[in-house]
Amino acid sequence: MYKYSGAQIFRPAIVVLVLTFAVYINVGGQNSLDASGQKTGKWQYFNKEGQLTEEGEYRSGKKEGIWKAFYPDGTVKYEITFKDGVANGPAKFYFPDGSLWEEGIWKEAFWVGDYRLYHPGGKPAYEFHYNDWGKREGEQKYYYADGTIKFRGKWQDGAIDGKVEVYDSSGKLQAIRNYENGSFESTDTKPSVLPESNEREPDRIVSPFHGTGYHTAYRLDGRIYQKGYYREGILYDGEEFIYDSSGVLRQIRVYENGKLVRIKSGREIEGTAQ
Repeated sequence: MYKYSGAQIFRPAIVVLVLTFAVYINVGGQNSLDASGQKTGKWQYFNKEGQLTEEGEYRSGKKEGIWKAFYPDGTVKYEITFKDGVANGPAKFYFPDGSLWEEGIWKEAFWVGDYRLYHPGGKPAYEFHYNDWGKREGEQKYYYADGTIKFRGKWQDGAIDGKVEVYDSSGKLQAIRNYENGSFESTDTKPSVLPESNEREPDRIVSPFHGTGYHTAYRLDGRIYQKGYYREGILYDGEEFIYDSSGVLRQIRVYENGKLVRIKSGREIEGTAQ
């Protein structure tokens, strides 16, 4: 866990990182102090096991430029740009496998400009735009895990402005949610885009959830698709049910903290209610 010199970073999927233990070694001109006793040049920090945890440069005792942190296996954990000791500029965070988790521009205390968060595997999860004061503005998009659009709408000064389009898992428009002054008012359904029968498109999801809380989503054939705790429409803690072309349950995918942690199959799922 790490602590930044300067502003702490808060983000949709960022946690505050606090440095609990670090040592540094002066080798080859690194980890040096200037004549006034302030840190200068390139510095590296290591944990008690001798693993590199963080590195970057100091200027007059303040972090400057790109600072990197690392997972225990050496994979880059994040890259944050500092100016005069404050996080201010491009920032990227990575999953333990090295794939990009999120990216954007951090300005002292909030995101500005374009921001993206990704599902494990590289598909986009969110595409937001923030104004100069860190409030969401303009078109905002959410995606299913396979990259299919989930819903989109426009925000103004941090609040929903007007209509939000809601799509099913195949990318077809299902409803338009109407907002006024940031508050939900009504939903216009789109029956013309629904399949004529459950048998033609049984995998279509008819109970999507785009908020935060507990929810169970069902397919058109009545079988459970997902259930558990969602964050802004994405399954965070719960289960996803996978069926074959005959409608037989083959897998149950278990998610914790937004990540796939286990796949149950065979005898583990015998007798599971669908």
